[in-house]
Amino acid sequence: MSRRALRFTAFRRADGVTIEQAPARNNSWYLIVSDATGTCELRYASQSANALLGAGLSPEAAKAAAEAHADRYDTRV
Repeated sequence: MSRRALRFTAFRRADGVTIEQAPARNNSWYLIVSDATGTCELRYASQSANALLGAGLSPEAAKAAAEAHADRYDTRV
């Protein structure tokens, strides 16, 4: 059985920054932070780490990188 796709929910701050978050396993999260120009940073946050997985990405590239990371490390089905 394959892993479910990540489900991102978006929030917009007053300064124009958009944050999209998707839950992963074990109380971990994928976070895509997009500035006003649309350039994104991808982070993975867990109880034991906060890792930068990519910077200067398009929204599509950030989501693809999150899916690739989840394919490797997220064992939910």
